[in-house]
Amino acid sequence: MADSKGSSWVLTRQAGRKWVRARFRFGFTLVELLVVIAVVAILAAMLFPVFTSARIAAQRARCASQIRQLALAVLLYTDDNNSRYVPAAPDIYVQGTYGNLRRWHGIRTTSTGQFDPTKGPLWTYFSRSSGLKRCPLAHMLESQPNDPNAFESGCGGYGYNAAYVGGTYHRNPLPDAAMVASLTSDIRRPSRTVMFTDTAMPKRRPYPHLIEYSFCEPPYVVLAGAQQGMRTSPSIHFRQGGTANVAWCDGHVSAERMSFTTPTNAYGADNRRFDVGWFGPDDNSLFDLE
Repeated sequence: MADSKGSSWVLTRQAGRKWVRARFRFGFTLVELLVVIAVVAILAAMLFPVFTSARIAAQRARCASQIRQLALAVLLYTDDNNSRYVPAAPDIYVQGTYGNLRRWHGIRTTSTGQFDPTKGPLWTYFSRSSGLKRCPLAHMLESQPNDPNAFESGCGGYGYNAAYVGGTYHRNPLPDAAMVASLTSDIRRPSRTVMFTDTAMPKRRPYPHLIEYSFCEPPYVVLAGAQQGMRTSPSIHFRQGGTANVAWCDGHVSAERMSFTTPTNAYGADNRRFDVGWFGPDDNSLFDLE
């Protein structure tokens, strides 16, 4: 039974004695409810950064695994192609309708179309893992087919060492430099020669944003066998909490921090704002074959 104060009365029997009435109160008071809410809010505030850090760490690990699979796919390709690496962009300097259609990550039918990875040279080697995966931390990269400079969409947020590994710009003149890739025997220190990195290219117009870019550019332009004094536009994207995943030519993967960058790139975009630059020394030593 209940009284006028909202409490409930029940009859209890105390150790064989007579029945007495005991009052029980149900529910919480307003003060108790506010205390519980405050405690829950404090615990949530304490645990949210932990959950966020764990989620980001899992994404980084997944991205590192994917770039490792990509490097292993290239190494398997070399086994079947007389120890020669997959060309990065063999027809990029070919003029006309049949030029600029092939990349290491796919083939397209027009120079402004989307790349089809199932027709690419590596598909046979990484199709066991359902093909080339997109880096989970590359969600900020925009695929804009109507943007004339969004020309590398479909690479998953990864870039290939086209100057030295996927091409021979250090040795051959154009267009042969793009058509002929290096041999595994050309690389003296595979564990210290870059094969792939996380990449992106900042753009300023029509608004500041990032696009996919399938080449990891060395700090300096390489043409016709000589390192020029002119800078490239950086494309290594340090999106892994201030680091970039790097797959080396021996197949191992490391996380590298940015060492330097330039204020703006060829598109007038702010490189540092988008965490794009280079790691290591200010030269091409981690990209070349020496």
